[in-house]
Amino acid sequence: MNEKGYSLVVTMLVITIFFLLGLTILSVAIYQARFTEMRVEDVESLHEATQAIEEAVAEIKVAISNPSFELSTPRNLDTQLAALFPDLERRYGVKIQDVTAKDIDRNKLFTRVFLLSKPYGSKTVERRVILTNTPSFLKYALGSKEDVVLDGGAYIDGNIYAGKNAYVTNVANYINNSKKYMERTSFPTTSKNSVLFVNGSYYSCDHKKNACYNIKDNVFQRIEENYSNDVRFQSQTPSVQKEREEFIDVDFDWTVKDKLLNAAGIETFSQEYNAYINKSTDQLFHELRDQDNFAVLKSVSELREKIDSIDRSVILQSEDSSLFFLDRGELNLQNKWLIINGDLFLGNSVNTPTKVRGNIIVFGNLTISGDIELDSTIYVFGPLDSPNAPGHTLIYNANIAGWNDKEVVLLSKGALEIARINEFENEFKDEPNLKGYFYTDSNATVYAVGSYIHIQGGLFARGDTSSKAPDADVSGLVINAYRGAATKPQQGGPISFTPPPSLDQKEEARFVIHHDPSVFINRGEGLPFVKKLNLVVDKLIVK
Repeated sequence: MNEKGYSLVVTMLVITIFFLLGLTILSVAIYQARFTEMRVEDVESLHEATQAIEEAVAEIKVAISNPSFELSTPRNLDTQLAALFPDLERRYGVKIQDVTAKDIDRNKLFTRVFLLSKPYGSKTVERRVILTNTPSFLKYALGSKEDVVLDGGAYIDGNIYAGKNAYVTNVANYINNSKKYMERTSFPTTSKNSVLFVNGSYYSCDHKKNACYNIKDNVFQRIEENYSNDVRFQSQTPSVQKEREEFIDVDFDWTVKDKLLNAAGIETFSQEYNAYINKSTDQLFHELRDQDNFAVLKSVSELREKIDSIDRSVILQSEDSSLFFLDRGELNLQNKWLIINGDLFLGNSVNTPTKVRGNIIVFGNLTISGDIELDSTIYVFGPLDSPNAPGHTLIYNANIAGWNDKEVVLLSKGALEIARINEFENEFKDEPNLKGYFYTDSNATVYAVGSYIHIQGGLFARGDTSSKAPDADVSGLVINAYRGAATKPQQGGPISFTPPPSLDQKEEARFVIHHDPSVFINRGEGLPFVKKLNLVVDKLIVK
């Protein structure tokens, strides 16, 4: 009898356990089903919000490229946008908010900043777009209208543009004591969202398997048969595609004349502007100077003494010297331009950085060396009396920071040379040592093998098909970068290298560049002016 009672209890206990287990499994299944349903709805809602913003951006791009969207005056632009945006908001359910900075003069500038947003669930998808009439090169971290060559372990956060061909290798070329060397390293690495725009073909070469270069006629020459028709990057590879949008180029000569007229107080689109703009740069400069449109001074010391009392832009020129030194203290030009009729040296002869705020045109050559803080746009045109000798720019043993979180945009008509930046520095600090956008109308070769170059901004060599990049056999932009520590030997010879434990570590790249779109906003009237509108689209953000 007792055994039967025990059996009944055990049976009921087992039934209860299985019943509870079944209820638990059922509850978990229902919860998972509801969670999956909510997750699917959440993903679908995110996709819908993202797609709505992308379609609205696409329509803005189409609208501003229409000939009816005439670039007449900045205020007319606001009128046209006011007619366009309400319809986009209604059709796509997006909010378009004007977040243009207050210090942008809406009567003189076409720059506008908008924030497109759309909620999904408890979150919001946002994308900032910048409407501007600046040339296309500012949209890219690196690029050239000709070829782009990425040799070695650079790290690139931003898009890359090759108007013709792109070449990628895992060898860094360099020069030491006038002798050329090649050092195997990693392939370059990009950020997750980077895009490589190649309008020609793309090639790569693995120096471990076959030599990518030989040295002939004192030039690093590609061994083309060892290049394959593919793209090789280390760890993270960018998406590769052709650039479908029109590349809006900069006319360097016209731009300098435009800025010279603006510096003289003559507004773009005015009748007086139209009467001047087609003259040569040399003729325009002398006419504006002789008509007393500028304050003409003879030295930097005189400029420092009188700058606060001068209500016009300034020309520096002297019969005694063709070289001017800005190498100490602070120079705040405020809303004035500084025109240098000669060569300019920017540096610091004391222990504190030299600071300069204001836009500059150099009718000569430019050298930057030392610790500098800049809030400027600088045009390096070259001597007015030597039109076939475009101004060259040398950035040598320099650290360029922004003054009050701003930056420099430096445009050189001739060669741009960046050399010996933080040479043999092996700490790899995550801070830029060159803050700004650096452009040359010619070709450029950059060595970050012994140097450590970290740019926040961008680097673009338009390219000159009549010549080659220094030490290279292509026209355009060439970047050489080692990944790891570099030590200079005591008695010349090749550099001593120590590769990192893993070649996937971007932190030890000796060339790092982060594209910064805020240049469109901060530089205002100093940026190159073109006669077409361009839309710069920032990253998608979920909040």
